[in-house]
Amino acid sequence: MKRFCIVFALLWLPQATPSAAPPERIVSMGLCTDQLLLLLAERRRIASLSLWSRDPHMSYLRDEVGDLPLNNASIEEVVRFEPDLVITSQFAAWDTAKMLRQLGYDVRQVPQAKSIAGVYELLRLVGGWTGGEAAAEEIIAGMRARLRRIEKDYAHRPAKSVIVYSPNGFTIGADTLENDIFIHAGYRNLAADMGIEGFQTLSLEKLIAADPDVLQIDRNLSRPDSMATAFLGHPVLEKTLRRRDRLRSICKTSGSAAISFSSDRV
Repeated sequence: MKRFCIVFALLWLPQATPSAAPPERIVSMGLCTDQLLLLLAERRRIASLSLWSRDPHMSYLRDEVGDLPLNNASIEEVVRFEPDLVITSQFAAWDTAKMLRQLGYDVRQVPQAKSIAGVYELLRLVGGWTGGEAAAEEIIAGMRARLRRIEKDYAHRPAKSVIVYSPNGFTIGADTLENDIFIHAGYRNLAADMGIEGFQTLSLEKLIAADPDVLQIDRNLSRPDSMATAFLGHPVLEKTLRRRDRLRSICKTSGSAAISFSSDRV
């Protein structure tokens, strides 16, 4: 699922060198890293973002892109920007990343964030790579303040159960950032209770049998007209939705961007 670009493997993670000057020509090859750069890096240091950065269905920061050059994550387009740092993820043009490394370019992959604490670490890491340490700390402070307010506001609310349902019947279980956000907001994720970890499919029959108090239906995709998304219009699901509370999607793409801009929606 494209929305879950927060789920990355920690395959290659160089350490930032505090004494080194920040890079001057940073290129991002994926939507998650696009948004991290827009959050953390000085605009003058961003040489290019991916085409996904302007996607109206997936990008939180599409209005911030402006006239920044875009790339399609091909090696031909990336090298023409003469980058001194390329930031990517496991699922964003891994073949291009491999070739760029072979050519001697500094290519770094963002790590997996499976919890709110993991997002703090991610922001600090990428902030260190890009010269955005102060911006990272400011975002983290704001996130912590919002989470404290959420926990206080919902401390006495009766616990509610929730299930996330996405195109092709995928749901979100334990060991995920979304699950951690639900816990902080006082929800009980029934998918995690079922023993589901990460992102797995859940049949409509099991969804109905679980009988959640709240359904979060994820329609934040770049292809809202796809067959995978059409699955969410199943008559049984629509009937179920009429009898339950709904939550808007709390993540579109990057965990850091999602929690920075969406934690008040849970």
